[in-house]
Amino acid sequence: MKALNVVFEAPTRWDYLTIKRYLKQGVPVWVVEPFHAYHHRKGFRFYPPALPDFVDELINKGEINLLHTNQLNAREIYRLAADSSVNSGESVYSTYKKEYKDLFNYVCKVLKSPKAENIFKKNLCDKLAEFYSLNILLHRVEKVLPPGPILLYPDTNIRDYYYWKSLFSRSNQDFYDHSGIQFPAHLHIIAFFENFKKYIISISRLVAQTMASGLLSIFRSAHKKDRKSYFYGITIISPFRQLTDNKRGPDFIIDDNKVRADNVVYLPLTNLTDEQKNQLKKIPGEVYYPPKAGYYFSHFTEWKHLLILALRKNFFFRAREITVACNAFFNYFSWLKVMESVKIKHFVTHSDFGINHIGRNLALKQAGVETWYFTDSMNFGANFREEENECAMRHPFWSYLNYDHFVTWTPFLKEYFSTHPESFKETHVVGCLWSGHIQGTGMEACGFKKSEKAFTIVALDTTYTKNSFTSYNEGIAFAEHLLQLTDEISDIQIFLKEKKSRAIHTSLDAVMGPRLLDLYDKMASHQRITVCSNETDPSELMSLSDMVVSFPFTSTTFEALSINKPAVWHDPLGYYINTPYAKAGGVTTHSYNELKLKIQEIKSMERGAYKNPFPKDSPLMDPYRDGKAINRFIELLSSHTGHIN
Repeated sequence: MKALNVVFEAPTRWDYLTIKRYLKQGVPVWVVEPFHAYHHRKGFRFYPPALPDFVDELINKGEINLLHTNQLNAREIYRLAADSSVNSGESVYSTYKKEYKDLFNYVCKVLKSPKAENIFKKNLCDKLAEFYSLNILLHRVEKVLPPGPILLYPDTNIRDYYYWKSLFSRSNQDFYDHSGIQFPAHLHIIAFFENFKKYIISISRLVAQTMASGLLSIFRSAHKKDRKSYFYGITIISPFRQLTDNKRGPDFIIDDNKVRADNVVYLPLTNLTDEQKNQLKKIPGEVYYPPKAGYYFSHFTEWKHLLILALRKNFFFRAREITVACNAFFNYFSWLKVMESVKIKHFVTHSDFGINHIGRNLALKQAGVETWYFTDSMNFGANFREEENECAMRHPFWSYLNYDHFVTWTPFLKEYFSTHPESFKETHVVGCLWSGHIQGTGMEACGFKKSEKAFTIVALDTTYTKNSFTSYNEGIAFAEHLLQLTDEISDIQIFLKEKKSRAIHTSLDAVMGPRLLDLYDKMASHQRITVCSNETDPSELMSLSDMVVSFPFTSTTFEALSINKPAVWHDPLGYYINTPYAKAGGVTTHSYNELKLKIQEIKSMERGAYKNPFPKDSPLMDPYRDGKAINRFIELLSSHTGHIN
């Protein structure tokens, strides 16, 4: 009989005694090196937690084995899972809907549109990605370990995994069988109680919403107040980016002619701190706070029927479907209420791809509002797609987006989003929204001094994580290359703009994070390097640079190229050689020597002699390259304005 192997995916301190027991019995124990995965349920999906100290100690002693991410090719699991879920979503949905047909149909009836069904499709797509993520991992673990039975402790809910596996079987979809892997019995019990708890919470909230709607609706005034009229409703959805002292705030569409401040109302979709609220008050325009969950109650009859349906049907362990239905109801009803107080013609947002938007946008559409979604970045999964890889890098985030208009930067992004189901009705390529800001006042406004004699490089890092898309190994190599440049080229000056606050690095990677910070401290002490905090305006910093160097594939290099400023993405470890922007040529370097040669090439040019490497008709680049994308966006909005209903 072949020996048993035990695998822990994300062990915690509570697993100490279990691991010691296996070791005492002579059972080989393996631990999966932390990496980001779609199915992870602890902490943030993109930021895997570090291994406990006792696990590191046992690994160092050689008592347990580490399953390295490179053995599992773990870097690609997230991408494969996300893309596979989009590919199979519609096929699985027909089987999925049979179990919840009455619920789905009732939600569509109340929201007065068959499009309401997309909220369940989008939820399904997300859950399928979780299934694929674990399924692919199990398959790779089985291939790497010695032949024999495997007992695996995964970082997910086992009952949910088996439910989706059963759904895949009934839908005749392909997946990995991993017959040699079993899960501990107690994890099934834990999953049972987890699901029971979720069900109780979901039903309790539905009961509370129903009862409060019945009690408080009798106090609602039948008198309708006069509505304030605006042409544009601009969302506040990422306050840490929108409500900082830079030019990318929510008022970016305001100008003196086409879009006046008195025609703009800001609609916060997330909780704001007092400081952020005060900052928002300073921005030209008015503010209206939509109702929050738990503070708005109406439509008692509809909530009551939903509660009856949830109790009558077999949803005992499917709390998620009840929660999704409640989400659709609340967002639809609350935005009907918003439309009683505010008249708008256009609703403009970004990074607003969660299920919340579907119920809301149906209410807006029925009120005669046009909805606009704009991309405020170019850093999407498609940029990392490799030609020989069949994975199209689609993502549940961009599936079933219920908007009238999509405003984006390039034909490449237009095509990428169109590959997702239920894409936008109209798509408009206006160019890079933020490129015009680079033509502004410059480093003096940031408080930094530019040397007139040196060749000035503005370098920008990215978000690094442990074994994620962009790792700390790459971040450290990126910083080392910048330091080496100043040692070997005496007449360059570097301004390094950090993307994240310093505190986050030690929490994301307890070993590599401090190493990166040590490098940044060393850079800060260099006489020709200035390290700028994450709060520095990147546009102002780039405006007086001679060249921009950023990590693949951050928006900043794209922004610079969009006004024909010399710029490259630097891929320090050569991970992205086969990606679209690397294949394009002239805009990506993959080693220190390549970066050094590119800088020397550009530095030797006469001022104004630099030519954008992208041909004018390249789908990968801003087709206009004039810094006037915001003007085109404003023209689009103005051409659709008409009259407020």
